[in-house]
Amino acid sequence: MIERFCEQLPAIQAAVMDPRIKKQVEKEKLMEKLQSDDFKKAEEFVQLMHVLYTSTLCVSSEKSPTSGQILPILKKLECHYSIKTGDSAFARNIKEKIWTDLSTRYQDKEIQNFLEEATVMDPRFKLKMDNNDAIWDRLRSAAVAELLTEAEELPVPEDTQSCEGVDEEEGEEEGYTVPVKHPKTALEELFAEEEQDMQQVAPQETQNIDERLDLEIRMYRSLPAIPISSDPVLWWWQKRDTFPLPHDFAQAYLCAQASSTPSERVLHSRRYH
Repeated sequence: MIERFCEQLPAIQAAVMDPRIKKQVEKEKLMEKLQSDDFKKAEEFVQLMHVLYTSTLCVSSEKSPTSGQILPILKKLECHYSIKTGDSAFARNIKEKIWTDLSTRYQDKEIQNFLEEATVMDPRFKLKMDNNDAIWDRLRSAAVAELLTEAEELPVPEDTQSCEGVDEEEGEEEGYTVPVKHPKTALEELFAEEEQDMQQVAPQETQNIDERLDLEIRMYRSLPAIPISSDPVLWWWQKRDTFPLPHDFAQAYLCAQASSTPSERVLHSRRYH
């Protein structure tokens, strides 16, 4: 409702101001009807609704409004519409009605969990959540389960016969050529011990999915949040080699739109053109 109102606001303003639609009211008569309290209420109303209007634009007019920005926007709206000392009865009434409606959104547990996870996966808002540890525990468990499932589904290489004890004639008949061992260069011989140590350590570092994921998540969480103007999708793409495991499941959250308004706008434009 609010999104559509924002889209139609220029047309509504033009219709209200068009003298052919609305009869002209003499300025003096209009001023007689308006009291100083009316002007004060109008100013309060504009101030109260400006944040809601801006929030609506964030999810309906931005180029890539991701679902990770929903909860940070709601938190800002909650702060804005909380009752404060000194609020007039008019302002309190508006705040209560607006927040009563907004607070009932996204109450489904699965949707709420998804939005929390999408928020921490958005590098702009990852520090905005209070229960970060619980959210990351859920994400880590889901990611490990998915990675292990993918690893189990990979095709198992067939066992190859050992080259030991295979004579040349048998190798030629089966189309197999015994690899030729080239002598080590002087540089390889000089750093042979270091090379062997690296070959022994590397498989251990990359073999355990849990440890790799934990390390990449800790590195991601230790980074500062990026500016709000930055593109989170582009940021993850640039960090895909640094955080390959979180990058894979970050895409699942970043591709979810915060609002269906942009797609609806495209649908309407195609229908009428």
